[in-house]
Amino acid sequence: APPPPGARAEMAGGGLASPSYQKHCLMSPVVPSLLWGSGFAALSVMQGARATPQLFATNCGLLYIYHALQCPMEALHGRQSLLHNIVAGGTLGAFGVQAGRLGIPFVDSSFFWRYPIISPAMAAFAVYGGLAGVLGGVLGGKSL
Repeated sequence: APPPPGARAEMAGGGLASPSYQKHCLMSPVVPSLLWGSGFAALSVMQGARATPQLFATNCGLLYIYHALQCPMEALHGRQSLLHNIVAGGTLGAFGVQAGRLGIPFVDSSFFWRYPIISPAMAAFAVYGGLAGVLGGVLGGKSL
């Protein structure tokens, strides 16, 4: 959703730390997070996962937190950046794997036997951050 008119003017002047922009930044991802989170939960169920409220809440909640984590980074840097997507996605992936709530896509468990210096949280940061970077750059059109 586009920012409200007042927030759009503040964005142009570098006012990403303004309360109106931060309110928009924190409220605008609510509906998309619910829709996309529900879709991801449905995909998980089609792949054999049990349909539970926790599955729905995890998918929707992590998507919302991913977007919300970018708001303070935008305020600190005064602009939107692809690096914010990478850091937000990587951080969520690392914490999710560390907590035992997420797996690491594209990484076989034998990887950690071959490279014992790399922890699962480090690999998760790289994979989830990389995915967020690709999606933010390709779909979001953000630059570094």
